[in-house]
Amino acid sequence: MNKTRRIALYIYLVLAGIGLQFELGDMAEKDVTLEAGRDLVLNLAVLAAFFLPFYFLIKKLAKKLSVEMIVLATALFGGAFISGWLSFAGNSLIDIINSNFIKDPAVFNDWTNALTAPFAEEFFKSLTAFAALYILGRKDIQSVLIAGLSSGFGFQVIEDIGYVSRVTFGGQYSGSLEAVGRIAGGLASHTLYTAVVTVGVYLLFSTAYKKYRLFGLWCVVSTVANHFIWNSPFFETEHRINIVVGFLFAFLVATFIEVYRLVLKEKKTDLEI
Repeated sequence: MNKTRRIALYIYLVLAGIGLQFELGDMAEKDVTLEAGRDLVLNLAVLAAFFLPFYFLIKKLAKKLSVEMIVLATALFGGAFISGWLSFAGNSLIDIINSNFIKDPAVFNDWTNALTAPFAEEFFKSLTAFAALYILGRKDIQSVLIAGLSSGFGFQVIEDIGYVSRVTFGGQYSGSLEAVGRIAGGLASHTLYTAVVTVGVYLLFSTAYKKYRLFGLWCVVSTVANHFIWNSPFFETEHRINIVVGFLFAFLVATFIEVYRLVLKEKKTDLEI
């Protein structure tokens, strides 16, 4: 590891240290009753039942693509403790800017999540994945995919833990219900968002994959649009059957499948060469 990468690693760890305090410090300082603590353990167990299979699936993909575990671990750690608080800061900054243009409080509240998260979160999650790749000296598209998956997964894990803990300590309603709700939306959420966007950005700027630049642009734009609609009032409905959710889910998963097929194709080409 050269000097520049060592400096990048140091900055990465500094940012992660800030994130550790930001994400977990407040939780540790709460005055928690025995009952609330027990409920939190139960609710986190519900999340773990979903997260663990997802983690092992990413690990299996990494092995299939011949990507070292250090890529998965570094990007996952950064996704959990770097991209989260940076996204929070980015969301807050965009909110301040938007408040100067959107004067109606009702309209602002309805659209604030759609106008912030898709841009700040996708930017910082992908940036974290690329930072991990730079530190480790990895440039192959297989590592890019695994880094994107891992960064998004780390972000999703820490975000869901935060949501569930706040609901559990708030006592407004069951944290278990919140955990189940997070799982329902988690099958096609940050993990796949970041994987698709990261590979898309890589295809846009890589000289070795010029022929895929249009597809790379599609990956970035379609995923940000998907996230935008998911967070917008268009997503909300009073009916249990939500057609929008079905389309968003299918659209994202289908795009990820195409990304994965491309990565497999390029890996096979590299082996033949």
